[in-house]
Amino acid sequence: MARKISFIISLFLALNAFFGLLICPAASAGGARAGLLLCSGVIIPSLFPFIVLGNLFLEMGLPHRVQRLFAPVTKKLGISGAGGVAFFLGIASGYPVGAITVAEMYGKGAVKRPEAEWLLGFCDNSGPAFIVSVAGSAVFHSVRVGFFLYGAHIAAALLTGLILKNGRLENTDTKLPVPVTDFAGAFTDSVKSATGTMITVCGFVVFFSVLVGLLDANGALSALTGEISYHFRAEPHFARSLLTGILELGTGTSSMLGLSVNAKNLALCSFLLGWGGISVHAQATAVIREGGLNPARHALGKLLHGLLSALITVFTYHVFF
Repeated sequence: MARKISFIISLFLALNAFFGLLICPAASAGGARAGLLLCSGVIIPSLFPFIVLGNLFLEMGLPHRVQRLFAPVTKKLGISGAGGVAFFLGIASGYPVGAITVAEMYGKGAVKRPEAEWLLGFCDNSGPAFIVSVAGSAVFHSVRVGFFLYGAHIAAALLTGLILKNGRLENTDTKLPVPVTDFAGAFTDSVKSATGTMITVCGFVVFFSVLVGLLDANGALSALTGEISYHFRAEPHFARSLLTGILELGTGTSSMLGLSVNAKNLALCSFLLGWGGISVHAQATAVIREGGLNPARHALGKLLHGLLSALITVFTYHVFF
């Protein structure tokens, strides 16, 4: 019964989207252009090098080599050295590098399934390139705000990991032989894999940008914005950013341009950065399922991450500003 209902809802949404494209071609084209600009201007420059680097690390067997290096930092959380690599790549790069790294590590046997699904809950994060450059400098016109948001983002990720940890994970460090791969072959494979990943990521970004454009064109976004503003006494600009950010992170964060720097607005931005948007969830799910893992822990972790990020921002705002 549940599958039948899910099929009916999916079919209904697909048909509405199809007719929306026919009725509002200008809106869909505008949304696609906005998505492509976001991909070319922000996502590809900030993510592609890190994805190549992460894949290269895996191909060259880095997680096996540096387990002891990361152990002093990560052992308090119960994360293996390989898991520590996934966490640090996640916070240093951006969505969905953390999820990609965990899935790749699980596929290569560097981490076992219990740890891999736990890592998915807090290792897939937004990176400094997006938080500091876009959210901080471009949206709120302050690098200081960007670093503040980034600090709250990292703290919330660590708290999420602690909360999601269910008991002690046994045997987190799998003792496997270090793969012997020449650099030229590893680099070539890494670039090929990263290129395929970026096409998938950008495809989701463009699709959700078109969806936001269609919702805006038919008045649905404005109607929902009005309802939220009325019932929660929020200004329309705030409500619109929340709605678009729930769907797509880049669009939602960019739409906050013009909002003042205060605890409430920064908390909203922190929530969106931690939540990641349905677009990011779709990107990560595609990678996670392909790797043979369950994406449920990732979705739960992102919701918890967003809520914790917002709370940390509210309670620490007056300390830094």
